[in-house]
Amino acid sequence: MKKDHPKKDQIENNLQPGAESASATGTPPAETAEAAAEVAEAAAPAATLAAEPLIRNKYADQMNTKKKLPKAAKVVIGILAAAVLGGGGYFAATHMEKEESVSTDTAFSELGFLETYVEGYGQTAAKRSEDLGKDIKGTVTEVLVAPGDQVSAGDLLLKIDADETRKELDEAMDALESARKGIEDAQRSLRSAGEKAAALNVTAPFAGKLIPAGATDEEDAGNAELRVRLGDELDAGTTIGVLVDDSVLHVPLYYSDAYIDRITEGMPATVSVAYTMTTVPATVEKVEKIERISPDGTKTFRVTLAFDNPGTLTKDMDAIGTILIDGELIVPADTGKIEYTREKPLVLESGGTVSSVDGLSYYRFTEGQTILRLTNPDVTDAVASASAAVESQKKMYEQKQERVAELEKLLEQAAVTSPIDGIVIDVSVSEGEKVDGQKAACTVADLSSIVVKATIPELDIDKLEVGQYVELTMESGDMFTGSVFSVSMKAEINESGRGGSSINFPIVIAVDENPEQTLSPNRSLDFKITTASREDCVMVPSSSVVYIEEGAAVYVKPGEGQSFENAIPVPEGSEVPDGFVLVPIETGISDSENTEVVSGIGDGVEVFLAAPQDAYEQYQQQMEAEGVG
Repeated sequence: MKKDHPKKDQIENNLQPGAESASATGTPPAETAEAAAEVAEAAAPAATLAAEPLIRNKYADQMNTKKKLPKAAKVVIGILAAAVLGGGGYFAATHMEKEESVSTDTAFSELGFLETYVEGYGQTAAKRSEDLGKDIKGTVTEVLVAPGDQVSAGDLLLKIDADETRKELDEAMDALESARKGIEDAQRSLRSAGEKAAALNVTAPFAGKLIPAGATDEEDAGNAELRVRLGDELDAGTTIGVLVDDSVLHVPLYYSDAYIDRITEGMPATVSVAYTMTTVPATVEKVEKIERISPDGTKTFRVTLAFDNPGTLTKDMDAIGTILIDGELIVPADTGKIEYTREKPLVLESGGTVSSVDGLSYYRFTEGQTILRLTNPDVTDAVASASAAVESQKKMYEQKQERVAELEKLLEQAAVTSPIDGIVIDVSVSEGEKVDGQKAACTVADLSSIVVKATIPELDIDKLEVGQYVELTMESGDMFTGSVFSVSMKAEINESGRGGSSINFPIVIAVDENPEQTLSPNRSLDFKITTASREDCVMVPSSSVVYIEEGAAVYVKPGEGQSFENAIPVPEGSEVPDGFVLVPIETGISDSENTEVVSGIGDGVEVFLAAPQDAYEQYQQQMEAEGVG
C-alpha cells in the first residue's frame, strides 16, 4: 500500500540548497586606521547574514574543519596590525592574530521537510511466476506456445512423453515395498526385545506353589530350596523352579472293559492313598474309551478321578479309586499315580542380575504375582535400539511414499497446462528434445502485479518495515512508486575473494499499478526507500551540531531580547565568534545535510556552522588546566 508522500518536485523545492556562505572581498589599502576598520567591517558576518540562509550542507564533515579568511581580508588585517604595532599596541596585534583563524559562517534554523532513506538497486519480477515441466524426464512431443503468448488457466502449453519418469516411479514403488517390509522386520525385532525385557520380571503364570528345581515328591521341603539371592548373575535358560497347581489333584486309573458303559462323568468315587493312609471323596472327571491290556490280560479303559488336595498329597503318590455302582464297588485293574492339575517349569528367557526375590521355596503365588526381578542393561538398550529402528523405518517409508506421490504427480503433469492467467515469458525446449528434469520447460507469469527483489545491507535492515514508501527509477529515466512488501529476517552471507564477507537481507518491493506505464520482469532499477520523514520540523545544517557530555548542542547567537534555557557561555579566546552561546538540543532524524531539532531552539535562530565537533570538550580541558571553573 502506497504511503502519503510529498511529490518529488515539491520535495525538491522544499529542499533547495541555500546560497554559499559569503566571503570578504579585497579593498585597496587605507591611509588611516579608520579606513582599515571600515574595510574589516566589510568582511564581517554581516555579509553572511545578508545572504540567503544555508538550508542543506552536503559535505557536513568538511564544514567541521577550521575556516580560513580570504586572502584580501588577510591583507587588510595585516595592514591594520602593522599600524597598531607601529603605535606600540602589542596586545592588539596578538588579538588580531587570533582573529585570523575565526570563521563567521552561520545559517538560520528554519521549518522545512526532512526525510531519511535507504538506497540501492534491484531487479523486477512477476509477483506470481510459475516454472512448469520441471523435474519431468522424457521427450518433448509437442510445443503449443511461444514467449509472449497470452494464456488462461488450464490452457495446454506442451506435451512430454515421460518415459524416464515412469521408470523412476516403478523403482520408487519397489523401494516403497522394501521399506514396508523393513518396518515389519523392525517391529518383530522390537517385539522380541520387548519380550526379553518383560521376561526380566518373572511372574506366576497361574496360581500355584513354587517347587525348587531338582526337588522330588519324596524330598522334604528342607532338602530343596530356591537357591537365588540378590546380586546373583543368572543366565537365560536357567530353571529357577516349577510352579504347580496342587489345589485339585487327579489320578488316572484303568477299569475293566466290562464297566465301560456303566461309568460316566460326574459319578461319585473315593480315592485312597496307602502311603499316607488317606481317603478322600472324588468325582469321575473324564472317561476315555480306549483299549488297554493289563499285565494279567484284562481289557481296560481309562477313567480320571479328580479330588481336592487335603494338603498332604503330592504328585506321583500311588492311589486307587473305587466307584460304587448299584451297590457294587468297582475297583481299578491297578494303582495309579497322582498328578497336579497344572505345572510349569519357570525357565529364564533373559539373563541378568537378581534385583529382588519376592518368594521362597514352596511359596504359594497368585496369578501374575512377581516371583523374581532381574536387571540387564543390554536387554533394555536393545529395546531402545529396536524402537529407534522402527521409527527410522517408518520415516524412510514416509519418504518413499512422498517420492512415489511426486512422481505420480509429475506423470499427471506431462501434459503441461498453465495454472494461471498470464503471459508465457520463456519456453526453453523444442519438439523432440530430451529433458532431464534439471530445468523448467516453460514459464508463465502474471504481469499485472510486478515486484522488485533486492537486498539490504545489515547496517540498514533495522530501518525498514513493511509499507514504507519507495521511489523506483529505471536507467531510461522512467519512474515508478511502490512500498516495501516484505523484509526477510534470514541473512544472506556473501564471501568475498579476499576472505571477507558481507551480510545482506532480502526484501521485496511491491510496485504500484500505473496504467500509463508497463514494467516487465528482469529489469534493473534503482530504489529509494523513505525510512522516516518530518514536515514543518525545525532543522539546522548538520555541520552546526556539536556534541558535549550532555548530548547534542549548537552554538547560537541570541537575538535582541532572546534567551535560551540551559545556555552555556562560550569561554573567551575560543574560535567561536563573540555573541554566541552553546545551547543543548534534542535531535531527531537527519540526513547528510540537515538535522531535525526536536527541542532546544525554534526556527529563525542564527547558528554557527564551523565549530569543531569536540570544541567544547577542548574548552573544558583548557579551563581545567588554567584552574577556571
